[in-house]
Amino acid sequence: MSWEFLGAFDPNPQEVIPIEYDLAEAMRSPSWFDEAICRNSEIKAQYLDTFFPESNTGHGANHLAQARKLCLKCPVRYECLEFGLEEPFGVWGGHSITQRKRISSVVKKGSSLLEASQQIDARSRDAR
Repeated sequence: MSWEFLGAFDPNPQEVIPIEYDLAEAMRSPSWFDEAICRNSEIKAQYLDTFFPESNTGHGANHLAQARKLCLKCPVRYECLEFGLEEPFGVWGGHSITQRKRISSVVKKGSSLLEASQQIDARSRDAR
């Protein structure tokens, strides 16, 4: 199954480029995936809209907020974040692509994934 997105989930895209994205490839089931909250049948029905919003405004912002709330309760949140750290689309481990880029940068400087995630979460809360 392939989906075409118009650019990555970025609040300030410099350029919108049509990108062919193979969702099935991205969702190959690692061992922890069956424990993920997003595997719940009710949530699965809304999966693309919730975890892969087309924008971060309007309904997209609502979907992003909904995904983050679900991820906060998920027992495999950090496994998901690690898995999706370099994914160009969607919400992984409760973080958008912009947040995951920041987390990746912090990890490359020597912090653990958990520490980096907590730093980015704190910055996001402070910015509100």
